[in-house]
Amino acid sequence: MRKSRFTEQQITSAIKASENGSKVKDICSKLKISEATFYSWKKKYGGLDSEEGRKIKQLEALLHNMERELKTLSADKAMLQSVLKNFFTTNDKRQAVNFLQDRFEIGTRRSCRLLDISRSVYHYPSGQDRQRQ
Repeated sequence: MRKSRFTEQQITSAIKASENGSKVKDICSKLKISEATFYSWKKKYGGLDSEEGRKIKQLEALLHNMERELKTLSADKAMLQSVLKNFFTTNDKRQAVNFLQDRFEIGTRRSCRLLDISRSVYHYPSGQDRQRQ
């Protein structure tokens, strides 16, 4: 996202000036912005002081970073699950589920979801176990 050349304080003071009776056209020519920009500022920052505007900017930046991190982690999870799906046998996956449960103390549902294996497949007896019965 492009950084604005105006601070939140300048933006809120421009909005307050229009609320106090100054003409929007005069404010826009003074700041060298278009009226559309002014009205988008008014929509976004109307009723806020500069401190609230700063907090909103910080929260928006934090949200943007978290969304980017979420996309990265989701892509990583999908890649790892495709590796598990194509290169490991069901028995290996069962052992991985058991490892996750023991090591990280999580339940069967979560560990199976992480490894992209259904719980019914996990609980279904392996070929060796069925032959013993």
